[in-house]
Amino acid sequence: KSYTLAEVSKHKSRDDCWIIVKNKVYDVTSYVEEHPGGDSILNNAGGHSTEGFFGPQHVTRVFQMIDDFCIGELESS
Repeated sequence: KSYTLAEVSKHKSRDDCWIIVKNKVYDVTSYVEEHPGGDSILNNAGGHSTEGFFGPQHVTRVFQMIDDFCIGELESS
């Protein structure tokens, strides 16, 4: 399934959190409370999180985990 940026932008709260990483859309709502970095996961909720996702704070395991949350791709403009 593909989503527009406008659709993704509606999901930017603790109870409904989607992020975009490398043009893939992830519903990370169920992970917000478990996120080791606390609320920093909400910094780019509803938008592009690629830069933050690939920051030095993430251990290799996160790159394997993220696939479980993938719900589609960002529609190309």
